Amino acid sequence: MQLDRNLNPTGKGKYAVINLRKLPGDPRTAAELVAAILANPECVEFGAVGQPDEFWLLKLKDKYAKPALEAYAAAVGYEDPEYADAVWELSRRAGKSSPFCKNPD
Repeated sequence: MQLDRNLNPTGKGKYAVINLRKLPGDPRTAAELVAAILANPECVEFGAVGQPDEFWLLKLKDKYAKPALEAYAAAVGYEDPEYADAVWELSRRAGKSSPFCKNPD
């Protein structure tokens, strides 16, 4: 396996993120979402390597998501126990606990 972001010259990964906080209103359909994105293109983050919006997306169905989320929850727990509890809850539905569990691709 390799990260998509390491396989292309732009450093873009497999996914883009739509920052819903940067959209006005509450789009509920694909058509509403597309219109909102076109009106507010700054809401789309590509997470390219070395950019301010760089990210690495982790889906709960990823076989290795559970230990990753557990480590994150443990790390943040010292500063924000409430947030850590929310991440622990996600970890309970992640990885091999997910009915959709699969190897990363």
